[in-house]
Amino acid sequence: MKYDTLIKNGKVVFRNSVKIADLAIQNGKIAVIADKIEETAKQVYDASGQYVMPGMVDIHVHMCEPGRTEWEGFETGTKALAAGGTTTYVGLAE
Repeated sequence: MKYDTLIKNGKVVFRNSVKIADLAIQNGKIAVIADKIEETAKQVYDASGQYVMPGMVDIHVHMCEPGRTEWEGFETGTKALAAGGTTTYVGLAE
């Protein structure tokens, strides 16, 4: 097996475009993005019809809810995180 993970046929999101491609991951990092990757992997996922994009984890988030929701609450805070590419966050109590 050449790669740890192979994601096939996904709509890979680049900075200025979206392209159907395969993406290979080795040792926790993207190793290759190509039209077709023929090598094998320990795990293979078919992402046909799905978007493949980078995501960030924010481990220190304060949502002002309950409390100062006029400033930022759960709804506005999570929408802002998603718009910035954050896929996972850890909320800390105020």
